[in-house]
Amino acid sequence: MSKLVIAEKPMLARDIARAITGKEVSESARLPISGNGYTVCACAGHLLELVKPDAIDPKWGMPWSLDVLPIEVHDWPKEPAVDKKTGESKKPLIDQIAGLLKTCDSVIAAGDPDDEGQLIVDELLDYLGYAGKVERVYVNDNIEKNIVKAFDKLVPNDSCRGAGNAAYARQMADMCFGVNETRLATKRLDGLFTVGRVQTPTLGLVVKRDEAIARHVTRKFYELFASGDSDAGELTFKYLPGKELLAGEKHLFERHTLEALKEKLDGRDLHFETTVSKKQENPPLPYNLTVLLSDMSERFGFTAAETQQITQDLRDKYKAITYNRSDSQYLKEEHREQAPAVLAQAMKNLGVRWPLDYRLHSKAFNDGNVTAHHGIIPQEADAPVSAMEPDEAKVYTAICERYAVQFLPPAVYDVSESTVSVDGGTLKLTAKRLSDAGFTAVFPNISNSRVREDSDTGNPWVPAGSHTLAGISCSITEGETTPPAPYTEGTLITDMASIAKYVKDPEIREILKRKDDGKKGEHGGIGTTATRSSIIEGLKTRGYLEERKGKVRATDKAKAFYALLPPEIRGADVTARWWLIQQDIADGKADVNALQDSVIEVFNHHRETAYVGASIAGAGKTVVGKCPRCGKDVIKTGSIYACSSIKNEKQEDGTWKEVAGCGFKLFGFCTKKFTEKQAASLLDGKAVSLRGCKSKAGKTFDCTVVLQKDGSVEPIFTPRKPTKKGRR
Repeated sequence: MSKLVIAEKPMLARDIARAITGKEVSESARLPISGNGYTVCACAGHLLELVKPDAIDPKWGMPWSLDVLPIEVHDWPKEPAVDKKTGESKKPLIDQIAGLLKTCDSVIAAGDPDDEGQLIVDELLDYLGYAGKVERVYVNDNIEKNIVKAFDKLVPNDSCRGAGNAAYARQMADMCFGVNETRLATKRLDGLFTVGRVQTPTLGLVVKRDEAIARHVTRKFYELFASGDSDAGELTFKYLPGKELLAGEKHLFERHTLEALKEKLDGRDLHFETTVSKKQENPPLPYNLTVLLSDMSERFGFTAAETQQITQDLRDKYKAITYNRSDSQYLKEEHREQAPAVLAQAMKNLGVRWPLDYRLHSKAFNDGNVTAHHGIIPQEADAPVSAMEPDEAKVYTAICERYAVQFLPPAVYDVSESTVSVDGGTLKLTAKRLSDAGFTAVFPNISNSRVREDSDTGNPWVPAGSHTLAGISCSITEGETTPPAPYTEGTLITDMASIAKYVKDPEIREILKRKDDGKKGEHGGIGTTATRSSIIEGLKTRGYLEERKGKVRATDKAKAFYALLPPEIRGADVTARWWLIQQDIADGKADVNALQDSVIEVFNHHRETAYVGASIAGAGKTVVGKCPRCGKDVIKTGSIYACSSIKNEKQEDGTWKEVAGCGFKLFGFCTKKFTEKQAASLLDGKAVSLRGCKSKAGKTFDCTVVLQKDGSVEPIFTPRKPTKKGRR
């Protein structure tokens, strides 16, 4: 009896084959692999994609027309997908699996343990018309003994198909939403303006943040401090106004209130109470992808896309880490049992020794909090950092440290809090002192609360009990409000995972939070851990976002367009409404097309009115310099820079052809895109230094480049200085 195991990706297929076929399987072993009654093969992510609208009906093709909208296709058909990196069709792999289905007695679906993983295998079996027995296995990590255990817990695939149906519904709705909303905006505004369920509210986060910065008006605020003598020495208390005085603000903006309090307190004695408590800071949880992307952005300046690619390389090239697109920060108890061996190997890979105590039980180990995925941790694999690229080593080291810290004690500090009630608020003084550095002694850079930095408040230690503050003298200080900080990719990723906090409608906010119930790393977010980095990259490419000195800012084009978007489609409430319908689809209470029907209903509400009479002339056309070929302006278009002389014309087949202009375009160099400042420098004849370039072989290097007269970008090779030994 032969069982065909269909894994989501080749690497997982080889790990499964290694665990269940009884054969030694190399990292490059050719699939399929058979043994012990199993044949193991693999997809390559989604092997199928939705058919393009114009392939279904020619009237939906180029040139676009408003007359044919809305476009809706129930049970949207699929066709073999094209690999986005290689441009090759995935049909040969589909044909291979079709042949294997003819010889097997049953199938075991081994897609990743989430709704997309369910859909990847389900859609293939449906496309190929397979009607035999199908079981489902959930493989959470690539450890052989864990894979064996997973195969002891097979469940009927029919009981899991609801998750795949919900994913298919979202897939169709995303296509329907993007096709209709993008065409409507593009035709009415006379330029390409893409709209997407996740990209649009993400853009909104940046636009609103930039607007808040631009609108910020500096205001002076006032604070009062009361100093006096006590048995613990000279003390200075800070006045904390109550809610009534603050009236919804964070500061007091009227000085006279504090002047009246100062007049009342100066020269007086006050009795105050002090309580002393012990507080502890537990080690931070292991990474999920969102937290990892944010941390790597803050620590090393990596873009989200760079970090995500590095994690994929750590899995594919070295088998060094577990599933890298996880949305969970928790682990199973079995991981705790395996930790001594896993971390011994990790420390060997890193060339370090940490004083870990495996008797400790971190709150990270909680079977109840592990859903489809678990936290990102190292695997027991021989992967020395000396064999890795520098950036790979940085990310791998960070992942190992965040796991190792689970086996170190918490940081403990004593807190002395002294308070006394006065008119309209409280005088308060806090002193901290570190009692036990715990995990921060080994890993000071990954402390949650910066215990060491916070431990010295500059105030004398006050013991518990009753005290007197004698001979009070008050001072009033003046400060200024500051605008919110611009986004970095890391903080933007974090806010995408918790966008609910910006939603004013309480019902929508609660739906978003409920959507993420059980996902301990998500708090009412949009997108997924796996797609957020590509969403940001897409917004950059389309000219909506740009990076300036490490900060993510919205372009003029983005700000103008976002202001014109119909309110019902530009916020996170789209995701919230969709999720409710998806739940019904997953539970079998609604048809798989119900979500698409809802998209059309919303679209029809603004089809006749959206963007009418509006225009965004020249938005996003930033001039960075003069063309080296013809002397005309070079403008920024998405992530590239092109001569303004270039004219493109749409062809009958829907493609665009360059019909006029000198043809100058400045793309980048060895995977590095040029910033506006770098492009301007190159066009001005200056050399530009680049860090983190990648060769065709995947090697990372730094270099200096210049722009040649013909418009090409060339590196400058500086001759090495001769060594002393080489001198004559």
